[in-house]
This record gives sequence, structure tokens and C-alpha cells, in this order.
Amino acid sequence: MDDQLDLILVTQSNVVDYEGFGNLPLDRSDLYKHLVYPRMVLHEGRFRSHLDYINRRVHGRYFEQGDWQQRREMLNIWNLPSMAGVHLINYLAQFGYRVRVINNLDSEWDWFEEAYRNCRRPPLVGISSTFYLSWKEVGGVAKRLRALDPEMDIVLGGAFANAETINGDPAAFAQRMRRYGIRYVLHAFNSETDLRDLLAARRGQATMDAVRNLARIDGRMEGGSFELGPKVWNEPLLSLKDCPPTWDQHHLPFLNRTIQIRTASGCPFACAFCSYPTTAGPWQTVEAEHVRAHLDSLMRIGGIDRVIFIDDTFNVPPHRFRELIKIFAEYDFEWFSFLRVQYVDDETVRMMKDSGCKGVYLGIESASDKVLRNMNKRATSRQFAEGVQLLNKHDIDYLAAFVLGFPGEDDGTIQENIDFIRDNGVRFYSLKEFYYMPHTLVHEKRAEYGLTGMGNKWSHATMSHEQASRIKLEMFQAIESTHIDPDTSLWYMAYLYDQGYDFAQIRQWQAEINALMKRQLAAGNLAQLPEASELPQAAE
Repeated sequence: MDDQLDLILVTQSNVVDYEGFGNLPLDRSDLYKHLVYPRMVLHEGRFRSHLDYINRRVHGRYFEQGDWQQRREMLNIWNLPSMAGVHLINYLAQFGYRVRVINNLDSEWDWFEEAYRNCRRPPLVGISSTFYLSWKEVGGVAKRLRALDPEMDIVLGGAFANAETINGDPAAFAQRMRRYGIRYVLHAFNSETDLRDLLAARRGQATMDAVRNLARIDGRMEGGSFELGPKVWNEPLLSLKDCPPTWDQHHLPFLNRTIQIRTASGCPFACAFCSYPTTAGPWQTVEAEHVRAHLDSLMRIGGIDRVIFIDDTFNVPPHRFRELIKIFAEYDFEWFSFLRVQYVDDETVRMMKDSGCKGVYLGIESASDKVLRNMNKRATSRQFAEGVQLLNKHDIDYLAAFVLGFPGEDDGTIQENIDFIRDNGVRFYSLKEFYYMPHTLVHEKRAEYGLTGMGNKWSHATMSHEQASRIKLEMFQAIESTHIDPDTSLWYMAYLYDQGYDFAQIRQWQAEINALMKRQLAAGNLAQLPEASELPQAAE
């Protein structure tokens, strides 16, 4: 037991307010069903996650009804180990910092409390904001932590913190930090080096004024001075390039069979709806032989035999991808990744299958060439179809993701999406409405498209967000392929596979859940449905 931790890092916790949705009146579902479906399923009178539906069927209880140990053994998407936590513990260890990762606060609170109380001096407590979208979500985690120790020093970092500064001023953090008891905010997109320097300052090895991209409150939360450090762009750190291959030397009790790593940062593409190329910086890749050294370390972790590569453009350039596949074939593990399916050929897909590829995420976004041109996707519907057919031929599972409502979308382009899924035998798919962000290429063409609004509330010359939400539910009800929640997508499939379900079982579970949701959508009054109170028989 380490009683001198420098940092306890909380990487994940539930971000969906299922309790709040559960309190919505069932007889007024027409007012909110586009927010609920197909993300949740009504079961025993309340809206549940898809995994919690399976929990009730398999374990006889819902997640929140379990104790801490039971929750770690039950299904929850946040129990899948994040890349951020494992990456940071590996990165910081080379500088002598002692870090404990809490992967899912909702399953590991007892571990957090034990680690914090056993420290001889209070460590810094970090909140990774990768999956949070609002201060309310961040503040809820901070309040839970400070209930254990009102004087706890908390640092917030990650994607949400950075997003708040892209179109805003870090000085605006002051009010939120005081309200939620957050002493530090690291607001750069690539903040690993800044976190390292903050830990050095807490040890007295540097000054706080020298820590870059830091907002901090000196003294008490009420009345203490608010200070800002220098704002500097950080080059991205790659989990494999900038860390020694020592994954097997760390305490990671939350691991099961699957681990996530990244072999590249940034993105060479510039899709018009995506902010990642703007925020992540230049595209960089790690040499194949360096990847091999890290795979050697990963395979020394007992029980790990599945890897998720989270590179946004894993198979670009194609020659590097084939080099990596050849290396994967030397190991006894299975893998998942993102895939630009327009860049594969028959030989490459065969090599993927032979090297252990179990599933890939396809950011198809649209099957309409008109919309694809507007998106700047640099691909055609025909190229997507040819790639999907190769995956079908070699029996590699995949999730095809579609974005609905991008400028240029209309009834005809929607039908092209439906036809694509049907005609190409797409196995798993997801639907999500276009989300309008200011730091994207489409924002520069807003006048051309008549695009107004922001976020999930927008309108343009050919569609509005209300129409896209309605169309999403109509497509879900009409398409026979297996729909997966877009917020969990490939990770949902990889996690269930990690937990011992094969893809036939995953498809069976999800088909049952989808059928239940479709019956609920077709009903006029949810409060009168038998599914609201009756538990169906267990699946075979």
C-alpha cells in the first residue's frame, strides 16, 4: 500500500442522469422521447442504460443496487479501462511520481476512499474531463470528492477544460472553481507536461507561477486570489512515443482482458463537422518497432489479450498499417480500432482478420455523395460500400456510424443512408444528429448553408435539428440492422466482448433491447405498457 501518493486520478464516472430521466412523466413521452431513444430503454418503470437492462436480466439487480464489489463485477461502460488513466500513470512514473488511478468512481469509491485516507499527506486529486460536457457534471464529481475531505486539492484537466477556453477566457474559470471547490484547472488540450510540472510545484521543486496553462486559487476557496499561469500551446504526447514501455509495472486492479492505447495523435483529415484537427494539433505517428516494444510490455500484464487502438486514423497511411498488422500477427491478442474503410483492399482486410481483428468503427457519416462533399470526407458512397463488403467477406464485425442533418441533408439523402445499410448488409450501425461547433470548417461556410444556432440546436437551408431528431427515430424504427447507442458505439461492443459475450450474443441482446424500444416508441402512452413493470424471461 503506497502511503505517499502524489496524485489520485479519477478518469471516469457516469455522465447520464438516469435518475432525472426516470422522473419524467411516462404519459408525456412525446415531449422528450428524442432525448431518450434509442439511448435508453424503459424497464420496470424507469429509463435504464442498455447495459443495465442486461444487468437486471443476468444479475437480478440494477447497477446502483449493487455494493462496490458487485458493481465492479456488473456491466457498466465506465468499467472499461480508459486510455487516459493508464497513459498518465505510465507517463508520470518515469519522473518518479506515484499515481493511483480510479477508473470508474461509481464502481471504485471504496478504493478511492482507502487510497486517500491512507496517504500520510493529502495527495492531489485529479478529475479527467474527457467525457464531461457541462460544469454541472464536473461539479457533481467534485462535490462527491470534497464530501470526503472539504479541504481536498482538486485539479481538473482534459477535453472539457480545454474546450471551455477555445472560445472563452480562462479567467472565466474563477467563479466555477470557487463554486465547486476546484483548486486547479489545467486547460491545455495536451496537458501531460503541465500536470507533471504542477506535481513538481506541489513537492516544492518548482513554483506555481511557472506551471503553464494553469488556472488556480491560492488560499481558501472563498477569498483566495485567482491566478493564471502562462498560456502556451503544448505539442501532443503520444502514449507510446513519450513513455517507457513499463505498462506491466503499475497497479491497475480495474483491468480485465482489454486495454486501450494510442499509436498516433492528431488527424490528417479535416472533416467539416469535426473539431479534433483544430484542437489536437499536428498529426504524428509512432514508429512500428516502438509500438512493438509497448506491446511486449502490455502482454506481460497477466490476463490482457485484447487491445483497442484509439487512433482516429489507424489505417492511414496504408503502408504503416500493414506493417503494424504484421507485428500484431506475432502476438496472441485480439484487437479493435477505428478504420477509414475507403482505404482498405482485400489483402489488407484478410491480414486484419488473420492478425486478430475482432471489430472496427467506421465513421461513414453519410452514404450520400452530396453530403459527403459538404462534409469534406474525401470519400464516396461507392468506396464505403466496397470496404464494408470486404469486412463482410472476411467476417470482421464493425459499427457503421451515421450523422444526420449536416447541411445538404434532405429526404433523398436520408433514403440513401437507409438503402446503404440494407443493400450492404450492415451488421451494427448508429445514428446521431449533427452537432454544430464554432471551431469547425462548417462554421466558416455558415452563410452559404444558411446555418444558424449552435450545439444541438441548429437550422439550415435543408433541415433543422427538430427534423433530424424525428428522422432519427423513424430510421431506427424502420431499419432491421442492429442499432448501437452512438455515445458508446464500438466501446459497447468491445466491452461486452471483454466481459465474455461473443458477437452473436451481443447481437442477440441488442436485438431484444431494440425491439423493446421500438414497441415503446410505437405506444401512445408509456405508462400503460407492460414492459414498464414486467420483467421478460431470460434470453437463451
